[in-house]
Amino acid sequence: MSKTVFRNYDLECIKALLREIGKERYEAALKDNGLFTSKPIVMDGFFVEYETDTQDVNLYYKYPSRIVCFIMPVLGFWNVPHDHWVRERK
Repeated sequence: MSKTVFRNYDLECIKALLREIGKERYEAALKDNGLFTSKPIVMDGFFVEYETDTQDVNLYYKYPSRIVCFIMPVLGFWNVPHDHWVRERK
């Protein structure tokens, strides 16, 4: 059974969120998830996802090979997007 999630692909908000997260915290999250050797290269793959069942807000990256990787939770940051959420099935 699929579950409903809300995703936000607004690059301006995601850039502001990444600036707020900072380089040290971002690189530590990449190391924790084993993504430090294959860092995200372009901004087009980033998105923020809200899961309705757990109410988590997480930052993900979708590589050009269509592999989606979790980067870090972003609930509690000021620059989490408010507008342009899209409902999708996961």
